Amino acid sequence: MCGIFGIIDRKDKINITKLQEVSKILRYRGPDDEGYLLASPDGKSCKSYKGDMSPQSLDLPHIFCAYVGDNIALLHRRLSIIDLSDSGHQPMGYADRYWITLNGEIYNYLEIKEELLKKGYGFKSTSDTEVVLAAYSEWGEDCVRRFNGMWAFAIWDNKDNSFFLSRDRFGVKPLYYYYTNFIFIFCSEIKGIRSYLNDSLALDVKQVLRFLDRGEFMEGESEGSLFEGIRQLMPGHNLTLENNNLKAYKYYDLKIVPNRNKLSDNIEMLRSLFGESIKYRLRSDVEVGACLSGGIDSSSIVSYATSLYKKTFNTFSATWPGESMDESFYIDKVNHKWNCVAHTFKPDLINLLETIDKEIWHQEMPLSGSSLLAQWFVMEQSKKANIKVLLDGQGADEILAGYPHYIITYINDLFVHLNWRELFAHRRELAKKDYRILSPVKTQLYNLMYRGKYASFFPIRSGFINLYRNTKKYIAPSQFNSLAELQKYEIEKNTLLPLLHIEDRNSMAHSVESRLPFLDYRMVEFCINIPAEQKIQGVNTKYILKESMKEFLPADVYNRKDKIGFATPLEQRYFGPGKEFNGFAVDYILKSEFWEMGLINKDYLNKHTPPNKIFALYSLARFINNWF
Repeated sequence: MCGIFGIIDRKDKINITKLQEVSKILRYRGPDDEGYLLASPDGKSCKSYKGDMSPQSLDLPHIFCAYVGDNIALLHRRLSIIDLSDSGHQPMGYADRYWITLNGEIYNYLEIKEELLKKGYGFKSTSDTEVVLAAYSEWGEDCVRRFNGMWAFAIWDNKDNSFFLSRDRFGVKPLYYYYTNFIFIFCSEIKGIRSYLNDSLALDVKQVLRFLDRGEFMEGESEGSLFEGIRQLMPGHNLTLENNNLKAYKYYDLKIVPNRNKLSDNIEMLRSLFGESIKYRLRSDVEVGACLSGGIDSSSIVSYATSLYKKTFNTFSATWPGESMDESFYIDKVNHKWNCVAHTFKPDLINLLETIDKEIWHQEMPLSGSSLLAQWFVMEQSKKANIKVLLDGQGADEILAGYPHYIITYINDLFVHLNWRELFAHRRELAKKDYRILSPVKTQLYNLMYRGKYASFFPIRSGFINLYRNTKKYIAPSQFNSLAELQKYEIEKNTLLPLLHIEDRNSMAHSVESRLPFLDYRMVEFCINIPAEQKIQGVNTKYILKESMKEFLPADVYNRKDKIGFATPLEQRYFGPGKEFNGFAVDYILKSEFWEMGLINKDYLNKHTPPNKIFALYSLARFINNWF
């Protein structure tokens, strides 16, 4: 897990000082090593260098000695996870032609390596990075279809004078780029590009309106970012740059092919795929721990992995004693059952406003809510315990229909596909939760009459709303008649990508690698195609996961009916009416550059404004002030 940066400048030579500044900015993504490659477009000059943070044993010249006449550069900040030796140093070369800077892990690299060895390929390291280079040499751009993992990488072909960039199927790892007629820059984080361009990027007001309209910045909704000129390479996409011709294209599409197997068969298959996914994600030359919230997802990972692979986990959990969202009871049950080394802690909130600013810096966007901070504290504890890799349950809700709003589409799905027997069997429990058996009829009529009409999270002034609304593509869950289609939409365009963005930034801010067993692409493809009635039964979401893990989970965790997630009491405790930071936050908002933009109604802020909206607006104001 690392930080990557690259540039080709057709107008000016590479600025070594700026390159080193980018390296310092990305240090937390890879504190174990730093490497550089400088090259010329004609291929006559191509040389690698080490930096201040490189091991003394690394036999390379220091970047200070670099020739300043080159137009191409690669930069790598390394968090050493696989092959801890100097031979894992990047940028890494192969066959006197290809050079790579890679962020992420290719979990099935051993299987691919074995295949390449049979084809006559040789290897100097035990790293997955070298396997990627050899795979590219053998299969070209199609090599990524063989990878099982999370990645964002760039390969410079010194012979063809071309770049090849790729991002993993679901966007676990980030990749941003900036492109004009003269310059192409890519980086793991926007701040690296911004630094090289002398902090000259402007705020994209349309993206601010997206935040105000939805109450959060939906990272995957478009290629754009909050910074003008900065685009992200979308998940499941490759990008090529050759002869100043840039082309991005999709290499992966999540297919919907309904699975009609009976429940017992699908439970067996789910267990098999889940076990294989966990096995891959335990491959590491350093200790692998786990996040543990007490919910079904993280508890399943810890319980099943311990049972299958006889591993003793270091687990990390944030608790909120005395609060309704505290999950200590369930966390303790899992830790006790599997003899985990528990790191259970109550977050220190003394420097809350300072922590919010740190989050805004690392997230490169305003915070939609305080739940991000809970994960921040977990990753912080992992770093203190010197655990560099954590398994986490992100993605389970999207692939196994865990959110309450999926129930609406589940009802639609059963109704439209004439599965009325299933619908009728759960009518009473659905009615108790205000899901009526005839609600699909009302939903369809509502969709016809009011499609696309809904209230903004904040009251955006009428003169500004169309700047965003005319291009937005948000679709409400009630508009789907297929549960699988809704899941595909939320995986590719809606809920998952913002969560992955947060996961990456919170973990990398503390030099921790986060691995997500539920997002093995084979798991995703299988789970979304499971019949709706096996994923949800009445109001019981993620039904098949619970049944498949029943014999491994503590009974109290298996029988849980509530869903909390990474919730915190911070907004209600500190930003509610009359609370400690409420007056300060409102005063700051009203004096901020954001408020001067006049995007929302002037009379909106008052003592009755909900704490979560005060928190979000304060975060937005701080983001604009800190970044622009």
